[in-house]
Amino acid sequence: MMIAGDHVFTEDTRFDGMISGDAWVRRGVVLSLKGMVGGNVIVEDGATLRLSGMVGGRIDCRGGRVIRET
Repeated sequence: MMIAGDHVFTEDTRFDGMISGDAWVRRGVVLSLKGMVGGNVIVEDGATLRLSGMVGGRIDCRGGRVIRET
């Protein structure tokens, strides 16, 4: 799946595609990112990012959790 531009995750998701812009992970959401985000990933308070994919920008953790997986 390819998403042109930014995307907001509002429910638990496993994402294997590409987002050309930024991605937001909302409060209480678990995102398993196995694909690629071309911009930044913003992880809100109470959210979890499980990262085994790639982020072209930076990860902005605003009180959430970031777990790097291989």
